[in-house]
Amino acid sequence: MSRYQSILSKTWLLAVGESFELVDPGTALGAVPVAGTPAFAVPAFAAISGGGGGAASVLNRNRNRNRNRNRNRNRNRNRNRTALRDTQDASGFGGAEILLPWREIAALHALSNAWHDLPLGLPPAPTELMAQSLGLVEKRARLDTPAETARRAEILRELDLELSGYLLPLGVESDSAMPETTALMLMVAWLAEMVGLRYKERFDAPRPSEVNPQLKPFVTVPAHASYPSNHSFLSYSIAFVMARVLPEHPGISGLFHSCRRIAENREWAGVHYPADTAAGRRLARMMVPVYEIVLEEQMLRARAEWM
Repeated sequence: MSRYQSILSKTWLLAVGESFELVDPGTALGAVPVAGTPAFAVPAFAAISGGGGGAASVLNRNRNRNRNRNRNRNRNRNRNRTALRDTQDASGFGGAEILLPWREIAALHALSNAWHDLPLGLPPAPTELMAQSLGLVEKRARLDTPAETARRAEILRELDLELSGYLLPLGVESDSAMPETTALMLMVAWLAEMVGLRYKERFDAPRPSEVNPQLKPFVTVPAHASYPSNHSFLSYSIAFVMARVLPEHPGISGLFHSCRRIAENREWAGVHYPADTAAGRRLARMMVPVYEIVLEEQMLRARAEWM
């Protein structure tokens, strides 16, 4: 057994639990069982609204004490290692970028046997896709109402990767406030985009508007296939990785709540089925052991930033 296989075999069970996710205790499904092994129970968290900064009151004192010292030290180190560049808008969030994480991409491809054929499952049959598309038509009509003004703005903001939905639930108020954490999220986004496109190509599922021409998407329909949703996969990948980095953080449940809304917004926009959203979440959960190996160094730097 190789070193990678050994690590994967030891971490697999940790990856299949629904740890840290905002769960309705009445509908929790529990962890996904693995043959011959016990399943983990699903913890239920109190609802913390995405972007609410619920962690700030708990962690603010230590973070303020170390912020100036860590910000300068980590920003300089991060620029050397990951070249974080931030062009913020008035909200404190904008175009945080990193150079191509080629070491992590190379490590991801070195582990290709661990993630190329994950048991994601097939997309729904055409009849089920049509049934789901009818629900999307209803959501799309509701999206145009005054009650969904905020959601329309979110959908447009989330067309490109924008980190406020992932950082604010952790109490981080700008891209540059926690540079190592920001760099980690951007690395996860790079890797998830590559993995997600591979699975989209494998299943080649039609977009909802192809199945049901009555559906008029709110945004331009991407050229690639529908299943799984990359917005869902990327968002939940960030959430699962941050749950590993900061398992005790009180904002993790809020992060999962925010990620769920980001993923579901693509349904409201008419470009993804609920099945795509669920598949993105499942794929993210299965990818956690790979992320832990590929991103180990950056995960440790992000963890140290919070200490």
